[in-house]
Amino acid sequence: MRYYKEILIVEAIIFSIFWASNEYLATLLTFIAVPIFSSILIISLIAEKIESSKIGKLYFILMAGLALVPAIIFGVMTVINGGTSFDWGK
Repeated sequence: MRYYKEILIVEAIIFSIFWASNEYLATLLTFIAVPIFSSILIISLIAEKIESSKIGKLYFILMAGLALVPAIIFGVMTVINGGTSFDWGK
């Protein structure tokens, strides 16, 4: 888990590229990635409370970051674009 910062930066770059090129795909990936990584984090925290393991603190930071980065980029791009138009959903 030495490279958790680099992993989060790469994820931010990839999501930014998706938002710049294809709003539909970026929205879809955001709505999929955030719940999945949040669920993994919550399940891991529950399992850690039940039975302690040798998983380091950086794992939980990485999972929280993987859930927060797409959500933050979604919020920033929504503000920059003046709101999201879900016209592609019609």
